[in-house]
Amino acid sequence: MALVAGLAVLAGGLWSSRTLLDDTAPPTRLAAETLSPTSVELTWASTDEVDEYVVHVGSDRALTKDALKVTSTKKQVLVEDLQPTTPGGDRFFRVDAVKDGEIVRSRTGRFVLPPGEMTKVAVDKTGTTGARLEWKPVVNARQYDVQVATDKDFGELVQSVRTVGSEPELVTDALEPGRPYWFRARPVNGDVVGEFGAAVATETLPEDVRFNVGTWNVCSEKCKGYAGRARQMAAFLNAEKLDLFVLQEAGGKRVGGTTNAIFTGGERGFQRATGGAKARYIFYRPALFTQESGGFFPVGHGRHATWARFTVKETGRQFFVVDVHLENGHGNDGKRRSEMNTLISRMRSINDGGLPIVYAGDFNSGRHRGADSPGSMMRGIGQRDTVDVAKKVENREFNTGHTFSTRPLRSGAHVDHIFASEEFQVLAWKQLVRMSGSSYASPVLTDHNALRATLSLEGKKVDVGEPTPVVDVPPVDVVPSPG
Repeated sequence: MALVAGLAVLAGGLWSSRTLLDDTAPPTRLAAETLSPTSVELTWASTDEVDEYVVHVGSDRALTKDALKVTSTKKQVLVEDLQPTTPGGDRFFRVDAVKDGEIVRSRTGRFVLPPGEMTKVAVDKTGTTGARLEWKPVVNARQYDVQVATDKDFGELVQSVRTVGSEPELVTDALEPGRPYWFRARPVNGDVVGEFGAAVATETLPEDVRFNVGTWNVCSEKCKGYAGRARQMAAFLNAEKLDLFVLQEAGGKRVGGTTNAIFTGGERGFQRATGGAKARYIFYRPALFTQESGGFFPVGHGRHATWARFTVKETGRQFFVVDVHLENGHGNDGKRRSEMNTLISRMRSINDGGLPIVYAGDFNSGRHRGADSPGSMMRGIGQRDTVDVAKKVENREFNTGHTFSTRPLRSGAHVDHIFASEEFQVLAWKQLVRMSGSSYASPVLTDHNALRATLSLEGKKVDVGEPTPVVDVPPVDVVPSPG
């Protein structure tokens, strides 16, 4: 039952449809002042003496839907418990003047209840150029204004729009990759606009992420003075801005701990991936990647491979890295082919989702040899030697392996490689050589040169949905209803 200040609410009953005397004028100058989402004060003018006024309120012009009757002996009435609706809409009212059981009707008036308080906006999905926002419906709201800005004070607006429909959501595709954005919304009911709710922020995904992958055979146990050399090698990799690297001959029980201690941390904050063993270790930057899993397995002839699965934090894209060290010797292509068969088969089983994958390490083989089964087999499964496809190549002429001599070998014989699947764009490849004039700098740190490939991996595809139909609105506190 509606609450009326100082008045009674009619419970029902039929009113005569007869009119008053011809000289009795109907109520005029109908006005409504909405006070809250559930209350309104209605006023009118009348020059004639009547017994009472009957006010009809409804949500349709015929006053049959959500109908309410209120009586008053004054020319005003306060209704305080109107039922809000979702979505909102116009409300209608009529004033009947009653005298001696006969009535004269006013015209039908209209008013709009203000919308309720804006509910909390949440970012449901974020992509590279779009986002999906959602919130709980606001009572009496038939549309929503949404502002999108690149600053929290909303001084740099990207969008100021009004939804065409009443759905409590907005999908926008007007954003740029890899940028922070702030969003806020307010409810609208016709020409009545509510207040903006609290802002929410998100950052669009970058189109791609670029990172440097490296490989280095560090000759830990077979070569003298490893601890001192390792410190210089670790500093060198940090200086060359590696983000992820694999090591071969990095030590087992005897010096594996030394490798871990020296190559962990540093300026780039490296961490050793779990699962590595048998002198093959993977190091990565936790600031860029999250390790999801990892392990190692034998490939034959006493050789092993280490693998790890990572997620790129910025994009959510996952990929594998495999640390490889195959059998040595010019005449051992058959052994390397056997090891490659095992390597490819095991990784196909581990990478059963077909994620992008990088194979890096000392393959002890290359195009310079008469038989290069590892290279042929890599290319056969869609792996590309990054030196062959990089947009920029540096120091290709150096041999990747040498004999600790300061005299560089420059026949371009590469036994070390970084192979990458086709999902990666190879931006650059560089053989990392420490030079002093035309010679290797002394001390020579190991019998291999490090390699670095700069890779780009496209961001994870996120479908935020079809853009919400909207109209532009001026970025001011109160805006007119479209149309």
